[in-house]
Amino acid sequence: MEWKILQNETQKLPADGNDYSVKATAKTCTSLNWFGILFCADSLHSPKSGYLFRLMDDGHTELLRFSDEPKNTTKLQTRIGETPIDGHSYQLRIEKSGSVYRGYIRDVTDEKLTDSQDTGEEPWPVFEFPLKAARGRLAAVVGDTVLDNSEHKTKTGLQIESCDSTNTTGCAIKTYQNPILAGYADPDVLYYQGTYYLYATSSTLKTGYEAYASKDLVNWEYAGVVMGEAWGMGQCYWAPDIMERNGKFYILASVNEHLGIATSDSPLGPFVPEPNYLFDKSIDGHFLIDDDGSVYIYYVSWREEKTYALYGMKMENDCVTPILSTETLLIEAKEEWECQKAPVAEAPYIIKHKGKYYLTYSGSHYESKGYAVGYATSDQPLGPYKKYEANPILSYHYLVHGPGHHCIVTSPDGRDLFILYHTHHDTKEVQPRSLCIDRMRFTSVSGKEDKLEVYGPTVTPQPYPLLRE
Repeated sequence: MEWKILQNETQKLPADGNDYSVKATAKTCTSLNWFGILFCADSLHSPKSGYLFRLMDDGHTELLRFSDEPKNTTKLQTRIGETPIDGHSYQLRIEKSGSVYRGYIRDVTDEKLTDSQDTGEEPWPVFEFPLKAARGRLAAVVGDTVLDNSEHKTKTGLQIESCDSTNTTGCAIKTYQNPILAGYADPDVLYYQGTYYLYATSSTLKTGYEAYASKDLVNWEYAGVVMGEAWGMGQCYWAPDIMERNGKFYILASVNEHLGIATSDSPLGPFVPEPNYLFDKSIDGHFLIDDDGSVYIYYVSWREEKTYALYGMKMENDCVTPILSTETLLIEAKEEWECQKAPVAEAPYIIKHKGKYYLTYSGSHYESKGYAVGYATSDQPLGPYKKYEANPILSYHYLVHGPGHHCIVTSPDGRDLFILYHTHHDTKEVQPRSLCIDRMRFTSVSGKEDKLEVYGPTVTPQPYPLLRE
């Protein structure tokens, strides 16, 4: 791998143990395929120790690690982003706090604030995790070899500042760390009368569904089995989705590749299955209650003469009878991020924001490390839906594989969003999977609809979900 140094001076980072931030800015142009910050390097040209955080001309960011192993370069994370605007200036920033490193990117053209800062919110990092100590302290702004260095002499620069990461509030910040619950996958959460109820695919329960209860979204207390056998099927109980309407509770159940509904008068059951399931060859159901009280279901189906895809359908007022004439194909897996190991779009979850329907879903085979979460938007509950250009918004890195099949949880006051999702057991084994939770938000973008962002997947201590900063 080769590059050019985009500023003349060589700089050194503070000694080990000190916290610091590093900033670099470059103006995009047709001859610049990428630029980035080389840091903690033992050489500016052929490092055998160190890291490179770079922005590509297609909007992707990458974090690379250099070593003296036969495979010299390891990609720790790739994050898809919106395509940079030609002629705009972009700033990369790295912050070190203890052993944790965070990487940020923002458009600083004409010294304007980023879109997220326009709303009074700080930008979220594109990566945040611990990095192994490197042997070097050299840092530089570098770019690909296509670039004529003279073109950017006055447009790039490296700023290194020492930082104090000590908490100065005088109060200990309560934190949690992912994962929050082992042995489960495909979660859904219901908030009802001051308590959060969790339902998920179990790695140990063969038949039926279990529930957990929590007041804080982190500490979950086992609440027992809430549904037993349904439709004569003794195994493969997956991805329950829960809805409360007028004091009655509904589970949209995926049982041995059959989709059906069970009801109860309590969030803790017992849930009684309807006499007949809805469809065969269908899974991953999700309920939506629209603003006018209409109920819709979303699901994956590959029934006879059906394309394997995400579908939506309106329900009768009884919430259990489908209006078959409304069934609509919404999303097919066609993008690269949706086709790792197999072309899959599954696990739909709808959230409505400013009149827009945000259909979030998971792409790729769940056993792939590239299993991830993206979204599409529409003005109508049954589409048409347009996929977000910078999908996925939650994806793997070198410490977490397969983050996906999620639900979205709103704080009791409606001000904060959280995404609860599963990950692989570790980077070598898929099962048993574990549940994680991270922050989520809408960010305003000039001239466009609000975009949906995720702070994660995190592996470092995070403030408790229901604590406001």
